[in-house]
Amino acid sequence: MQDDLFARPAAPPPSLFFALLPAAGDQAPLEAALQAHAPRFEGFKPMRAAKRHVTLLYLGEPFDEQIPSLVEGAQRAVAGVQGQAFVLSLDRLAVFGRNAVVLAASQTPPALAALESALRAAATRQRIVLAKSPPLHPHLTLGHNDGKRLAPEACAPVRLAFDAFVLLRGGQREAYVELGRWALG
Repeated sequence: MQDDLFARPAAPPPSLFFALLPAAGDQAPLEAALQAHAPRFEGFKPMRAAKRHVTLLYLGEPFDEQIPSLVEGAQRAVAGVQGQAFVLSLDRLAVFGRNAVVLAASQTPPALAALESALRAAATRQRIVLAKSPPLHPHLTLGHNDGKRLAPEACAPVRLAFDAFVLLRGGQREAYVELGRWALG
């Protein structure tokens, strides 16, 4: 229990988001990309394989007591969403935000764009979006650096096949908790 109601919390609350998880077989090419690109960045801290994902739709940072109703809302929202399996080609290396070293897609597959659009509309109808969710820019974070900037540049593509999406909850250090999984046709 925190004594000062106005003090900044010790750690940010866990986030809640829909995501795409790379298959176990896709970890080897991601690890190869990490090994190829990490030496370019001082102070590089790699993302653990268990935390690698492509964010589909960010919902916000709910309080613990909000989670059950948000999961129920997510299940209702997803019930009306249909999507197709697809392959995402991550063919750009960039630094997003302050220091996230990412592999990004130069093009969004139509099936991914349709899935994100349908999911965003359904989540909005169910009122489970707690924060402003940025537009879709498919990318996967390889790690974090010491703040070196890098304009997006072409790199050897890493192709990831997705046949499902998940609802994840997680914070800064702990592993993500999967709260739901839905297949793509």
